Amino acid sequence: MRELEVLLDALRSARESLGGIGAVDPKPTVTGVFDVVTDADRRAEDIILGAIRSAFPDDPIISEESSPDAKGSERTWAVDPIDGSVNLSRGIPIYGMQGVFMECGRPSASAISLPCQDELYWASSDGAFMNGSPIRTADPRPLRECILTTGDFSRRSEEYRLMQARLMSDCRDCIARFKMLGAACVDFAYLASGRSDVHVRFVNKVWDFMPGMYLAEMAGAVYDRDLLDDTGILIMCSSREVLDEALSELLPRISPSSSRR
Repeated sequence: MRELEVLLDALRSARESLGGIGAVDPKPTVTGVFDVVTDADRRAEDIILGAIRSAFPDDPIISEESSPDAKGSERTWAVDPIDGSVNLSRGIPIYGMQGVFMECGRPSASAISLPCQDELYWASSDGAFMNGSPIRTADPRPLRECILTTGDFSRRSEEYRLMQARLMSDCRDCIARFKMLGAACVDFAYLASGRSDVHVRFVNKVWDFMPGMYLAEMAGAVYDRDLLDDTGILIMCSSREVLDEALSELLPRISPSSSRR
């Protein structure tokens, strides 16, 4: 698929250009929560967007730093040049680059580069892969034995922040371990490759979740599409068995009005 090839080449080029972080500037958020943008974000974005525009000049691109409000069309790209900028700015090796190509709003190719792990993930109708090898989600296990990852507290919604707080407090005995890694690309890559079992995210911007959600789905992960569409709550799990238990045990604690009991 030509679009996937272009995306992979763009992420490889952006990784090679990372170099130093450069300037670290505060970034305004709706909730006032601290966030940053770095020179590395800007360099990576220039390279990735330049590669896509060179190959597909008429396609709109939604990108976190330069065009977050761009409108989609039948053919649309979404790019997060550096996902986990705060981690990168502090020398924490948990960040990555990600992008997705969508047709009529549905993803058909996505890629994630995790430079510090030397891992390149991609997904298409052929499945999900890491460094060229097929990947699958973990086998089912009881929820109390599962590793759950979740995003940082929302920078855009106070309602989501409260639900995240309930996830961490009221669900503490339902899960073996909670991990807040600070980079959606890592969360989804780890779910897709069987390193974790559950990912809970309160979705907002397409560049945050769509590349990794498609990767995980093509690796076998499942979620409640109606719940996501109606509430913005994504509970994505390694198998149907884990999802059923998560919807029963976690969802009523996170958002009682959204319970699927």
